Amino acid sequence: MKFNWGTGIFLFLAVFLAACAVFIYFAMSQQVNLVHKDYYEKGVDYSEQMKVNDRSKAFARSIKVSSSNNILSIEIEESLAKRVESGTMYMYRPSDKTKDIKVPVTAGLSQVQFQKSDLIPGRYILKFTWFMEGLKYEVNQPVNVQ
Repeated sequence: MKFNWGTGIFLFLAVFLAACAVFIYFAMSQQVNLVHKDYYEKGVDYSEQMKVNDRSKAFARSIKVSSSNNILSIEIEESLAKRVESGTMYMYRPSDKTKDIKVPVTAGLSQVQFQKSDLIPGRYILKFTWFMEGLKYEVNQPVNVQ
C-alpha cells in the first residue's frame, strides 16, 4: 500500500479522535468534590452568612483544640457552653468529603471528643455552629490531625 497524503490525514484524524475519547473517559471518571452539594444556593445566602460571621467574631477564642494519643478534644469555654441552645461540631476535610464527621452539641456540653482512629492524618476545618438566643453563630478553626 502506498502512503499518500489521504492516508496521513486519515491516520492523524484516527489518532486525534482516539486521544479525545481517552481524555473524555479520564475526565468523566474523576471525582468532583465541591465544597458543598448546594454550593450555588449557599452563594445566594452569602449576605446572611456575613451577618453570622460578624456576630461570631466575639467567640473566636472560646474554642480550644487539644490532642492526646488517641483523642482530639475540643473544649468550649464554660460561659459559652451554658448559653448554647443546640449546635453541631463539624470536622470538614477539604480534600475528601467522605471523611467529614458531624457531631451534635447539646445545651451545656463543654467538651466534644473525636477518636483519632475516625480521622485520617492531615488538615481539617472545625466548624462549630450553634444557636443562642434564637440567633445562629459559627466559628471556623483549622485543625491538623497527626
